[in-house]
Amino acid sequence: MQRRIAELYAIAASHLHQRQRSSLTVDIVPLDFCAYTPEDMNPFKHDPTLLQSPDAKLPAWWPREMHTGGSAQRTVGQSTKTAAPWKSFAHVAVGGTFDHLHVGHKILLTATALAATKRIVCGISADALLDNKRYKEYLESYRARELNVLLFLRKIRKNIIVELVPIVDRYGPTITDPTIGALVVSQETLPGSDALNVRREELGMPPMHLLPIDLVAATGLTTGDDGHLKISSTAIRAALAE
Repeated sequence: MQRRIAELYAIAASHLHQRQRSSLTVDIVPLDFCAYTPEDMNPFKHDPTLLQSPDAKLPAWWPREMHTGGSAQRTVGQSTKTAAPWKSFAHVAVGGTFDHLHVGHKILLTATALAATKRIVCGISADALLDNKRYKEYLESYRARELNVLLFLRKIRKNIIVELVPIVDRYGPTITDPTIGALVVSQETLPGSDALNVRREELGMPPMHLLPIDLVAATGLTTGDDGHLKISSTAIRAALAE
């Protein structure tokens, strides 16, 4: 299901990019897990939201609507019971800067929401950690990034605790909360994630299960400078700076 959601995001992002409408965004909500009905989604009716069951067929309308300049579109896929992407855990963590929330962020956050049964712990880089970021003058404030993450997670999962924590060091809440059972990471950050479990062991905490997501392999998109559609916050800030 994780891959299915990533594929849908890739289709959306590619069509928006091809039609020079990259400033628009699409949120994909898996109906079987979000605990919302289509009627519950009315508060989000002004957002481009795709209500899609992960194993339903790709929405045939997508290229046609985007080609004709359709605005916010919503469709409801078949309601089917699907398995969670990994073993479920009561408390699942994820971390990042989450600047200018983009496709990669949304896939990570969605995977976290689907793996958690009780609580999501989301670490968000504090402003003080971002001084060396490129195009830092176009960085969103911590409060803006925090709000965007909260609103997105609330859309994905209705009945779950969301705890947002500022990250002020490399460890974040993973070394202060022994109840965290799993950590969702990108393939790029997976090698450094082992250090978190080493530190937890030193503090007498149980290790976290690491749940990696290869965003490039899952979506076919890239974060590199090879002419393909980029999914990085740096690329978004660079575009704003032009």
